[in-house]
Amino acid sequence: SGFSEMERLFREAYAPGWPDYATRLSNLKAGGAGSPAALVAEFVEAGRVSLEGLAKSLDPQALDQAVRTLAAAETIHLVGLRRAFPVASYLAYVFEKMAVPAMLHDGVGKLDHRFALRPGDAVLAITFAPYSEETIALAQDAAARGLAVVALTDRLTSPLARAASSVLTVSEVDFGAFRSLSATIALAIALAVAVGSARD
Repeated sequence: SGFSEMERLFREAYAPGWPDYATRLSNLKAGGAGSPAALVAEFVEAGRVSLEGLAKSLDPQALDQAVRTLAAAETIHLVGLRRAFPVASYLAYVFEKMAVPAMLHDGVGKLDHRFALRPGDAVLAITFAPYSEETIALAQDAAARGLAVVALTDRLTSPLARAASSVLTVSEVDFGAFRSLSATIALAIALAVAVGSARD
């Protein structure tokens, strides 16, 4: 129907494909994944490598800009669905404890609460491949209204990056095509604490 739809076809062709969960489990069994303790060791190692990667690849200027943007916001709107939902909900919890006005957009009942976006607010949008269309749509809507959007995603070529005024990237190493959130949670808590400190 237009350029955006054609662009999405090419983006999906180049995005890393992830097998469904039944296939992932089957592959782990076929590869002799071992005991639950061995699985813990594998995920700990994947988390360690992810955290080291974050420490090496983090862009301090992008982080500073994201902190300034969120600290200046009247209300921070948090959106992250599917695999990103634990990160968004954890940020909502932390901001609540620090008395930072924040709203979690969780998509329950297919409600997106766009009416709550107000001038002076900012959006922190979180999504990773395969990207959540709902998260991208809310970020694009916020940007179109002139709100600042901070993106937390896996690469600078993420479709979320186009709607963002600042982009933070974090990559998670997988084990058996299962990705943990070790580095993502570390970046999220650092971002939240920095925002809370800046607002004080």
